[in-house]
Amino acid sequence: ATDKVKKGDKVTVSCAEGDTGFIYKGELKFEKNVQDLGELPEVGLKIMMNVGNPETAFSFGQLPNEGIGLARLEFVINNAIGVHPKALLNYDTLD
Repeated sequence: ATDKVKKGDKVTVSCAEGDTGFIYKGELKFEKNVQDLGELPEVGLKIMMNVGNPETAFSFGQLPNEGIGLARLEFVINNAIGVHPKALLNYDTLD
């Protein structure tokens, strides 16, 4: 990034597209909408979630819910140590 972006260049850094952040040339116009989640009505059922990414589990935990489960344990392990568990099991056969 430091080869492309020079000191004083105006850029926009966005993480709104998902797990990957993007850098855009210039200052992009945006609108900030703030929602007060403290005033949501009861819906008459328990909302529970299963997510695969531990980082999103934390942000989803800020929403009203009755519980969050982490699905796909290999994603949890990969996120924590940076290697898929299957790659560890077959390490001696990898190129």
